[in-house]
Amino acid sequence: MLRRDFLKGTAAAAAVSSFARTFAANDFNLARSTFAPPPPPPGEYHVFSKMFQPPVTKGIDEICDLMAAAGFTGIQWTVRPKGHVDPSRVKEDLPKVVAAAQKRGLKSTTICTAITSGDDRLSQEILRVAADCGVKSFRTGYFFYDAKTETFSQTIDRIKRSFASLDRISGVLGIKANYQNHSSWGPSIFGGVVWDIWNCIKDFDPKHIGVEYDLMHAHFETGESWPHGFDLISPWIGAIDLKDYWVEPNPKKPKTCKKHLCPAGEGITPWTEMKRLIGVNKVNAPYILHFEHDFDKTDLLATVRRERETFSKIFG
Repeated sequence: MLRRDFLKGTAAAAAVSSFARTFAANDFNLARSTFAPPPPPPGEYHVFSKMFQPPVTKGIDEICDLMAAAGFTGIQWTVRPKGHVDPSRVKEDLPKVVAAAQKRGLKSTTICTAITSGDDRLSQEILRVAADCGVKSFRTGYFFYDAKTETFSQTIDRIKRSFASLDRISGVLGIKANYQNHSSWGPSIFGGVVWDIWNCIKDFDPKHIGVEYDLMHAHFETGESWPHGFDLISPWIGAIDLKDYWVEPNPKKPKTCKKHLCPAGEGITPWTEMKRLIGVNKVNAPYILHFEHDFDKTDLLATVRRERETFSKIFG
């Protein structure tokens, strides 16, 4: 082979190799950009109104002023017995609290109810009024296992029928029903184990039926296996409850432990992993802060602002 032919061949091979390396690098970068989940959008932070009923605040105007000053997006009103709005007065009172919130720039797009069926007249009236007020979702009441009179399969079938009734009314009104997973008090409450909720709602449209996902309860109930339940239920997540906790010895049963709710960031709730899974599963849902710990009431504004800002630093 002539020297010039050899050099030409070597140069051509080098060019092909360089192109291949460049193509492979670009292809890898494209794949990485295609499959890497985008960061979740900045969150909406709503407050669960339950803990701010009188005497903690004097009434609707004070709670609205307080949450607006603390930088919240909105308020999840309790529309249930002993709540901010009594169900019997929903026509009169729900529009008033929504208007009071709107006056301070706060949303009222979600409410908390005791509704477990879409078939009874009062539930339908509550949801019609709520939809007319611009409410987009509602937290349902709780379902319960009945081990004394039903098999587990019979319980699941019964609860599925209840979800079906909620699906029907939600589809008509354009409002989503979210069931909160809640750790057990005794053996009776349904949904401490997220897999049971998924089993009941997996065949329903996430536009109508969903979950108000509570990491604190999921972590306490199932320990380090909670991410599997989150991944499974993620298409149905319509809201995310935020509260922190740690465990402490139970003085009534010294060999057992109980939940101790605490301010944001002081507990063991795995928020960093939660944030990662929100991104991986592309969950876009409002956050709802629950002040269920023994919080400082001497300076309410500083207390609620600190809680909101702590979670904002975590989730954006």
